[in-house]
Amino acid sequence: MWQRTEEHRDRDFAAASFAALLNLLLICLCLMGGDGVWTADWMGYPGPMDSTAASYQADVVEFTAWAGAGTTLLSLLLRCWVTAAVQLVLLGGGALFLASLPTYWNP
Repeated sequence: MWQRTEEHRDRDFAAASFAALLNLLLICLCLMGGDGVWTADWMGYPGPMDSTAASYQADVVEFTAWAGAGTTLLSLLLRCWVTAAVQLVLLGGGALFLASLPTYWNP
């Protein structure tokens, strides 16, 4: 009953690979979309402080965490164990990374 076929396993690995690329793209878009929010030196020119973006960091962290929870649950329901692990690691880690960055409001 709980045995997975070779075809199901292959689809799990393909879905995990595709999900990993999308997760990394999402994290990069969240990073680069915050012009004037992040104060980290590695971002190059951080730009002026954007007064309308005070909640940007909290919003992207919350969105990333909920996206990780939702896609992990969906992967578990479809019995795609590798995809679920990828979602937990990349989106959970991405949310923690985004939460750890200094901003003008959270130095």
